[in-house]
Parts: sequence; structure tokens; C-alpha cells
Amino acid sequence: MRFLITNKIVGMEAVEVLDALDYHHKQIAYHQAQSLRVLAEYAIACEGEEFFDAEIAAAMRWTSRWTTDQIALALDLASRLPQTLDALEKGEIDFYKARVLHDQTMPLSADLAAEVEARVLAKAAGQTGAQMRQLTRRVVMKVDPEGHRERAEERKQQRCTGLDAVEDDMARIWAFLPAHLAAACSARVDAIARQAHTPSDPRTLDQVRADVFADLLLATPDKTSAVKVELYVTVSAATLMGLSSQPGELAGYGPITAELARNLAGDATWRRLLTDPVTGEALEFGTSTYRPPAALRRFVWTRDRTCRFPGCMHPSHESDLDHTIPFPRGTTSAANLGAFCRRHHRVKHRTAWQVSQPNPGRFCFRSPAGKTYERHPEPVLGDPPPF
Repeated sequence: MRFLITNKIVGMEAVEVLDALDYHHKQIAYHQAQSLRVLAEYAIACEGEEFFDAEIAAAMRWTSRWTTDQIALALDLASRLPQTLDALEKGEIDFYKARVLHDQTMPLSADLAAEVEARVLAKAAGQTGAQMRQLTRRVVMKVDPEGHRERAEERKQQRCTGLDAVEDDMARIWAFLPAHLAAACSARVDAIARQAHTPSDPRTLDQVRADVFADLLLATPDKTSAVKVELYVTVSAATLMGLSSQPGELAGYGPITAELARNLAGDATWRRLLTDPVTGEALEFGTSTYRPPAALRRFVWTRDRTCRFPGCMHPSHESDLDHTIPFPRGTTSAANLGAFCRRHHRVKHRTAWQVSQPNPGRFCFRSPAGKTYERHPEPVLGDPPPF
């Protein structure tokens, strides 16, 4: 096999390459499932033997901790999440997605874990790992709201900061914070950095963000006090009034508890958004100008939630608003606008990818290799009923 030269491949057609990748990844998933089944069967056969895992660790060149982790995963998938293991064996999901279901359902009872499994697997095959992870979190919150609140409170008590040494005289500083605080900190650093970054500045925007972060912590005098940031939180009116426990959505993060959404409502500026009562999709909004006005931008951000390119999870409010049909031939309206991160915006305009929007918020893609993909409008507050 040879590699890409522009949009063509010497020795193989692009479609053949994509089909081959799909085939081999399904084969990998099949063998990973078989490996987990063998590991689970062996662990069950060795039940009661204290150090049986040492044999596995030695043979596989695994650490003791990794071996224990793999055995726990294998036993859980074989007993509590058998449909997940079946899906992995069939190549419908990959190992990462199987791991997500295991990790996210660990605190749940067997019955609740099975309910989450069924709901998530119904959509998992058509999602990226990141999309499935958010879906799983959202479903867990819905099937076990009380347990989620307790776990969220426990995690809040674990907030902390730390420092990780990195090679070449560098280090990584981090903070484990409640989601809304972390999002606000990140947005503030980004806003200050964008304000300070000038065309003559030799630093990249990421470098400016890092410098701003250090300046803020070290209290370096500057003029940043006037910089304001916005957090985009979407929540149903019923939840806001305490009549529902439906999770809210924090842009750039994902689902948050109804309680946190209500707590964030105190000092917020709220805007009404009408949605379809069945699908949960945001409704139409339009204008005749090229540049979308603020209200339309917010509408499309809220409707799209993430970049519309297949699999991309970049937050919509940090993305460009692209005219599907170029202006002025195409209108500046919700039916002709879509959120595309800067990278995928360039992909759309500089490559042979074809994009259409047959219905507002529904995007159809055709790749240079002839593969087709769809991104449907996502319910503003997660999945539509009955979820």
C-alpha cells in the first residue's frame, strides 16, 4: 500500500483504503473481545487464588495495576455488560467505547447499568468516542439522578491542584474544579489572550494563553480586570422552576445537573429559545445581512452545540458560522448557517468535501472518496424522549 498524494492514492483507490481500515479495525475489535472473554473465563476459573494475576502480568509484560484493571474490565463486560462485549466482538464499537460504558456504569446497580447499556448502544455505532462518552454521561444522569448528585458532591470535595513534571524544563500545572468554575477560568484566560494578541506579537495564541495564565496566578500587573467572559448554559424552563430534574448543558463541557444549572441562574442573562416538543430541535431564525447578528449567532450556537463536521466535538460557540450555500446566493439564516471549527471550515472550502443542509440543522457530507455522512440536529438539552 502507498500513501496519499493530494487527493489520490498510488496503487489503491481511496474507497479501498477506507474499506480496508474499517475491516481491520473490526478485526482488532473482534480479537480484543475474544481476549477479554478468555481473561474473564480464566479469572472465574481461578476465583479464590490470591495471586493468579501475577501469571498473566508476567506473560503479557503488564504491570500489576494494569493487569488488575484489565481483569476487572473483562469480568464486568462478561457479567454486567454482555451486550457491550457482543458489540465489540461484532466490530460495532471499539475498545475505547466499551471502556467508556464500563467506567461510566461502575457506580450503578446491575439493572441500571443494563438500562444505560441498551440506550447507549442503540446510538454508539454511529458516534465517535467523545460523542458516545457525553451520551453515556447524560444517560447515567437521567437514570440515576439521585446517585449522580451524590457522586457530584463527592467529586466536588476532591477538588485540588497539582504539578506534573515534563521533560525539557517544562511542567504542567492543573486544577480539578467544578465544571462551571473550570469553564469560566478557561474562558477568562482565552478572552484576555485574544485581547492581548496583536498581529505583531511573535507568540502563538496558545503561548499567549499560557503566559496570561501565569500572569494571573502570579498577580502580574496588567489591564485585564475589564475583560468579561460568558458561559453558555442551556436549561429547560421546567428545570429552572424546579419542576423537572432534566440535566442542563454547559457549552464546551456537556451535561450538568439540574441543581447546578439552577445555581448558575442567579446572576445570568436569560434568553428564550423555542424548541420542537417532539425532537427537541431549536426552531428557525433568519436575517438578510451577510454577518449573522448576535441573536442569530447565539441561536445557531445553541442549535448545533458542536462543530457540524462528522465526529467533531469542538464547541459551537468557539467555531465559525459558515454559509452552507455561499452568500448572497444563500441567505444568512439558520437554514443556511452551521458551526464549523476553524480547521473543518478550511476543510470544507479547500478540499473536495461537499456539504449540504437539506433541512435546518441537518448536514449531509460527501467525502472526496465518495463516502457519505450525516449530522442531524441535536436536541438542545440532550436526547429527545423517552431518554
